[in-house]
Amino acid sequence: MEVTLKNENVQAKIAQHGAELQSLIINGKEFMWNGDPAFWPNHAPVMFPMIGTLKDNKTLILGKEYSLPKHGFTRDLELDPENVTPTSVLFSLEQNDYTKQFYPFDFRFTIQYTLKSDGITVTHHVKNNDKEDMPYCIGGHPAFAFSGDFTDYRVEFPKKENAAVPIYNLDVHLFEDHNRVTLLENSSVLPMKHELFYKDVLYFDKIESRSAQFLGKDNHGVRVDFPDFTSLALWQAKNAPFLCVEPFCGSADFSDCTGVFAEKRGIEICKPGEEKVYTFSFTAV
Repeated sequence: MEVTLKNENVQAKIAQHGAELQSLIINGKEFMWNGDPAFWPNHAPVMFPMIGTLKDNKTLILGKEYSLPKHGFTRDLELDPENVTPTSVLFSLEQNDYTKQFYPFDFRFTIQYTLKSDGITVTHHVKNNDKEDMPYCIGGHPAFAFSGDFTDYRVEFPKKENAAVPIYNLDVHLFEDHNRVTLLENSSVLPMKHELFYKDVLYFDKIESRSAQFLGKDNHGVRVDFPDFTSLALWQAKNAPFLCVEPFCGSADFSDCTGVFAEKRGIEICKPGEEKVYTFSFTAV
């Protein structure tokens, strides 16, 4: 099942499977990657309650060992659509026998897509219905299409940043805090080239900016605003004609992690009965 939203300038399509944004057309232009499996068969997976991978594919939650799927289980499930209007839809997920295999908590997770005049706003609610503190990661994985030469594009931040990103070790699928590469030195502009992503993801865990623009040489593109998220990742399948601009709270494990889920870097914690809200938006520029 797919839900289509539409206003005067914007049309979006969201699949019930994973509540994944499939298409975003603004003023007649498609912004999302088409999901060609030759490069990457997805569009914008929803990541909850895990981002990335676990050290040794296991973690301790409430003293018991679990193994969570890469990027969590939400992207693999059918979410129930609620409150459907011409310009907005909310999808919900609650714990079930399947999720309890990986994650022992009672929760309610919702994601709402709302069109605006020049883009879309995506609002996530995480509610802890359990009696224990609930740790989790949350994030987005939207892939934005581009055409032409990738070197004509750049990612631009509103603030000048000093960013040394940790290397992702592809042999063990872990970040290495002691092994970093400097990408920005008192600069707000990162020129694009495919080689940047040959060692996988660029994880900006220490930037101050809470928005980023993916722009072509004509200065047009998309702006991603992520005020409620603590970090940002950029990723591209090898030589692919898209760039993922990914707001994160949490990440794949680092090589020096303790193995305790609640102690993961960037982890979020919801108290019993607490609900937290995380919003990002995509805007044509």
